[in-house]
Amino acid sequence: MITSKDAPLEVDVFWSMRSPYCYISLDRILDMREKYDLKMNFRPVYPIAIRDTAFFTGISKYMGYRVPYQGIDTLRSAQFSNVPYAYPDPDPVIQEPDFGPVKPFKDQVLIQKLTRTAVAAAQTDKGWEYLNQVSRMMWNGTVRGWDQGTHLRDAIERAGIDADALIDEVMNKNPKKYDDLIEANQALQKKNLAGHTGVPLFTFNDEPFFGQDRIDQLVWRLKQFGLTERGE
Repeated sequence: MITSKDAPLEVDVFWSMRSPYCYISLDRILDMREKYDLKMNFRPVYPIAIRDTAFFTGISKYMGYRVPYQGIDTLRSAQFSNVPYAYPDPDPVIQEPDFGPVKPFKDQVLIQKLTRTAVAAAQTDKGWEYLNQVSRMMWNGTVRGWDQGTHLRDAIERAGIDADALIDEVMNKNPKKYDDLIEANQALQKKNLAGHTGVPLFTFNDEPFFGQDRIDQLVWRLKQFGLTERGE
């Protein structure tokens, strides 16, 4: 991954636009990018509900505690990190209540649009700017009906991206191109974590750090390999 001793250290960041834990980690990731001489590669992936539509059926007997616990834990984690938080309205994945059956991929226009525009933004080195605007707009509790009107378009524009051109490109002109890029990210994610599809996932030198609560350990490991602050 590192091409020379003078190149910055690199971390791959695998991210789902549906994951509350990804959103909760956003400010800390942006702070890392600003503070350290570090390259962080934004790699959007589809959420587990899209990648494995039988996932929630397979763990249905556990959902009685998983659903309420996640509600408690995400709110608590956001408060602990001083991050404004509310689950997006509507849910980016069309799924029956309490993580029931998932609609077919062809009907999942919301998560398609989000993940494809995210990976397209990453291709033009605007991925983190995209997240800083789009993810925050969806998750910080200030917008209801984020998919309605111009909410999404305006957030993309605030990231310095031509929103109309981007959405047309990924949804109408070349959707397969961007799904192929997403699939490449998913294949790399599974390779780095022996088939694990959890997010946020950070990998450095093929070592995985799974979860927003592993960021401090990631920084600790990077410092062992010479991570320095910018300007040092």
